[in-house]
Amino acid sequence: MNTSAADLSIPELLQATMQAHIAGNLDVAAKGYRLLQGLAPDHPDVLHLSGVFESQSGSRERGHELISRAIAIDGKQAMFHNNLGLVCVRMGRLEEAERCYRRAIELDPDRFDAFSNLGVLLGQLDRLEDAEQEFLRLLERVPRFADARQNLAGLYLRQGRFSEAIEQCAKGLVTDPRNPLLRRVLGRAYADAGLIDQSLELYRKWQKEEPDHPEPRHHIAAITGENVPDRASDDYVLATFRNFAETFDAKLAQLGYRAPALVGESLVELLAETPPKSLRVIDAGCGTGLCAEQVAPWTRNLVGVDLSRQMLDRAAAREAYDELVEAELVAFLQTRPACCDLLISADTLCYFGRLDEFAAAARRSMLAGAWLVFTVEAHDDGEGQPDYRIYHHGRYSHRHGYVYEVLAGNGFGDISLREVVLRQEGGKPVRGWLTRARVPQGAEGHE
Repeated sequence: MNTSAADLSIPELLQATMQAHIAGNLDVAAKGYRLLQGLAPDHPDVLHLSGVFESQSGSRERGHELISRAIAIDGKQAMFHNNLGLVCVRMGRLEEAERCYRRAIELDPDRFDAFSNLGVLLGQLDRLEDAEQEFLRLLERVPRFADARQNLAGLYLRQGRFSEAIEQCAKGLVTDPRNPLLRRVLGRAYADAGLIDQSLELYRKWQKEEPDHPEPRHHIAAITGENVPDRASDDYVLATFRNFAETFDAKLAQLGYRAPALVGESLVELLAETPPKSLRVIDAGCGTGLCAEQVAPWTRNLVGVDLSRQMLDRAAAREAYDELVEAELVAFLQTRPACCDLLISADTLCYFGRLDEFAAAARRSMLAGAWLVFTVEAHDDGEGQPDYRIYHHGRYSHRHGYVYEVLAGNGFGDISLREVVLRQEGGKPVRGWLTRARVPQGAEGHE
């Protein structure tokens, strides 16, 4: 906003503030919205957009309040109701979110994003048939809506309906042949259905068209077993979670995701006699912050680290972290020697094959007596089993004995691995190791 605010009308100032918001100039946008609320406290567009900004910035209660005030003044705007629904989802107020989406659709039957949001929400509520029907009705009206195709295909994958997932992705790719979300789901659906050759063909075509894209390269290695990386590249992880932060918690809820709760169960056992609010904690690969509430009773200082800025923004909205750092977790731990009493990592090391560097960095960052609690996906210890293997979905699993050996080799004691179910995929349980280990009391920090 180069022009002085005093020289602008309310609509002009609102437009300039919106542009700053969209461009990511958040400090400028925040000042603009504050000014607008002072100048036009009952302007419904000012209240609505200020509420959207507040909720995206982490102030969900304030965002809900502002958008609700906008609706009280002008309740006929479908966009207001749709965006209030999005805020309600972030707050876990799912029944209210459903009412918001349905009201948006009632006001504007062409509000296709509200239809799609409603379908995702119904899936989150485990109302799978209702979700399917919403997506099918939407796609009958808007066949080119790629997000709806991808969401419906994901719904089918969740139920093990592979042929229907493949059909939806194929239809979407006819009109949007390079859509990465549809390609990703189709490659997964082919492989889940046992159609490995078709999955490989898809990824090779994708790689030929986009040779620098990390996803096809990673999945080709996973399927062929050739040039398998010791861990997923940072670019691959970022590509996988790009534009996923907004729906991440909802999608995990659909999968019966349990890793944070399992970490919490382990902490209850380990820390029963630990004074409340006494530990310095690192959440390595914190994502949207699902572990924050699990560790909250014992946390004096909580640091979250993640590669994805979008994920960290969602974690910030929980207002539970003292520090959030955008970094690769091993590199981060290597810069923080002897700084924590507890290190947790839920469902992040499934993107690592070799665990040596992580274990060494974790040990270096931990104080004497500190606990390490994490999850990895599991495979059996039978004869000839590799230390780790990569699957067509791009994640790694680990052998029990390998995890134990790596931890012991890096100076940890009190090592325990318990077999658990981390989530459901394609109607099948995903096995994992809930792992904990301790830096021996009196041990010197590693420099």
